[in-house]
Amino acid sequence: MCDIGTDHCFLPIHAIQEGKVLTAIGADVNAGPLARARENVTREGFMDKIELRLGDGFAPIAPYECDSAVISGMGGMLITHIIERGLDVARSLKQLILSPQSDQAQVRRSLHRFGFEIYAEDMVKDGDKFYPVIVARPCDFDMVDSYTDFEYEFGKLMLKSPNDDFYEYLQELKRKNENIINKNPISEDRKKQILEVIRFIDEFCKSRACRG
Repeated sequence: MCDIGTDHCFLPIHAIQEGKVLTAIGADVNAGPLARARENVTREGFMDKIELRLGDGFAPIAPYECDSAVISGMGGMLITHIIERGLDVARSLKQLILSPQSDQAQVRRSLHRFGFEIYAEDMVKDGDKFYPVIVARPCDFDMVDSYTDFEYEFGKLMLKSPNDDFYEYLQELKRKNENIINKNPISEDRKKQILEVIRFIDEFCKSRACRG
């Protein structure tokens, strides 16, 4: 596996410790975090298992060098940009594991545009933060699934098999959107968009007997 934007290399270290992978590559665009990552890897005695590389996105990774890549801890627009610039490497992988901090819909739309099938999703709450997880693999372009706007926004697979954290995420999103309408001057078009999202959440939760 390779961890793009590895920062302190906590993810590859944990993956090795848990026996999820035998070897890993941690890549980061900044030398400072990579130096701290090297200290962490050395302290754990994993220098023969984790290789650290300086570079932007997939630039330090060769096609078919890894079977999976993790890109997390950054916004969806940046994740999309990284995949697009390194598409030859991304499409050589067996899977992409993504956790966008924003712009989930953009990530899903871009995955389809780049020829990826989204085959697993999850929502994880840690403290007061919600972390969506999107897992995709390369496919033929004619195999790409069709999504509605709300399926791109919330995840078609998450809507089919929601967990408790996803329900809680929807309720938190509903509260935030209601605050936007009630406490901020916004255009009628924007208000209409937000009300459509709130209506969708209400109908979805009602159909699933959602708490909240």
